[in-house]
Amino acid sequence: MRYIVRRTPFDRQLPEERAVQEGNRWSETRRTLTELSTIGLFVLALLVALHAAASMVVPMVAAIIVGSVVAHAGDRGQRIGIPPMVAGLALTAVLGAGMFLLIEAIAEPISALVERLPQVLPRLAAAFGDLLAPFTTLQARLTGGNSLPDGGVASLEKMLGSLDLGVVASFLGGLTPAFGEFLIFLATLVFYVAGRAQLRRQSILAFVGREERLAAIRIFNATEASLTHYFGTTSVIYAGVGLATGLIAMAAGLPAPVLWGLFAFAMSFVPFLGPAVVSLAIASGGLLLDYGMLSVLWPVGAFMTVHLICENAVVPAVLGRRFEINPFLVFVSIIFWTWMWGAIGAVLAVPMLLIARTIRSEFKVENRASLPS
Repeated sequence: MRYIVRRTPFDRQLPEERAVQEGNRWSETRRTLTELSTIGLFVLALLVALHAAASMVVPMVAAIIVGSVVAHAGDRGQRIGIPPMVAGLALTAVLGAGMFLLIEAIAEPISALVERLPQVLPRLAAAFGDLLAPFTTLQARLTGGNSLPDGGVASLEKMLGSLDLGVVASFLGGLTPAFGEFLIFLATLVFYVAGRAQLRRQSILAFVGREERLAAIRIFNATEASLTHYFGTTSVIYAGVGLATGLIAMAAGLPAPVLWGLFAFAMSFVPFLGPAVVSLAIASGGLLLDYGMLSVLWPVGAFMTVHLICENAVVPAVLGRRFEINPFLVFVSIIFWTWMWGAIGAVLAVPMLLIARTIRSEFKVENRASLPS
């Protein structure tokens, strides 16, 4: 005779069943921890590799981003009968020639500035020493020492006197891409624009399902369109900022106003940190003129006014809410990529964050469309 025993949820589990469930739960937890540890080790290894190979990876990443913009702009040439690859290569040639001319134009002023550093640094130390004198006095009182009238100047002159000009020259040279990296950038840019269509086709066909291929096409198109719209719009706006900065430098009597305008244009692509660096540079240039404190304050105030109007009125009105990114994420991205790749990483931080945001938006749209109404 066969008995059927029915158990209710209120019945206690047998010790064997409870041991089996606890063992399964521990196995699942251990498997999850193992997967997370593997992913974490892979991410750390990838970051170390990207940091170690920065001299090769940075120009290639920059070339791919610029190439996406140039190729997308070349696709529009098809409307007037120009083949996309021909238009893209023509734009690449124009861009390369423009970069060579720009480097040639700014090489002479930068070389003159490096040669004048022995005369400029003591004057800069004396100018900043007057501003730092109250802080030097406060530090002396807090530490129980005696403060000298020229304590700020003496400390700065001591620091700048021990500064090797070779180190300064190498630092200034490190701010611009090396010639070899520049050649890698141009070569990658040319080959990427020439083979972009085939790369896109192979990347899309690598997916198996139809929905996955359509999603890849949408992501490619949205990313290129976002980068083109962002760089095209901000380049025009920041060119206006550079022009205004050049006029401010000319009115303030600063040397090489064209170089000041180009510097402001380039640094405008680095949010937060770029305008701060330009303001500090303008203040340093005003201190060297010895025209009084007004010659320091009004150029900085004029530049900050132009920058605030640009960032808070012009850019939001032109770009709209489509390109709004959390300022905290922008700041963290700039700090991280600057630590990883230096000054070029700071310039590439916002485009890479924009690419990640575009991909995330496409996935959100796809998931939202699949939900039941």
